[in-house]
Amino acid sequence: MANTKAFQKILSFREREKNEAQIAYKQSVESFEDVATQLYNLLRKKEDVENKYNYYLETMGSVTNIATHYSYIERIKEKITRLETSVNEARHVMDAKQLKLTNAHIETKKYEKLIERKKLKLKEHELEQENKLMDETSIIQFLNNRDR
Repeated sequence: MANTKAFQKILSFREREKNEAQIAYKQSVESFEDVATQLYNLLRKKEDVENKYNYYLETMGSVTNIATHYSYIERIKEKITRLETSVNEARHVMDAKQLKLTNAHIETKKYEKLIERKKLKLKEHELEQENKLMDETSIIQFLNNRDR
């Protein structure tokens, strides 16, 4: 039973690691969602500004108004490029955290199975010992009864 206690300690350590990995993964997902939402909102904003820009082009808007909208669209495009990089980085971090979580889960399952097998072997051994003891007792009783 001492072996299973040692494995129990290892299992509790692995479970703690798994829980920490799960928390880190959830945080990375939230971070990814935040950055992706910012990108989505910026893309919507760009679309709205482009629609206004096209409207001003079609209705013969003032040159300053068109130039202002054009420069604003260019600044939004730059922000979008930076945010796309951030989204890709956040996705990469999230994927790495998911891999770590998966590995931690696998390690936890390994030790759970190992403990289960050890307990099963211990139970089988105890049953075997009990059967041997019963056999010995039966033989002794038989020999005692035969001598009478």
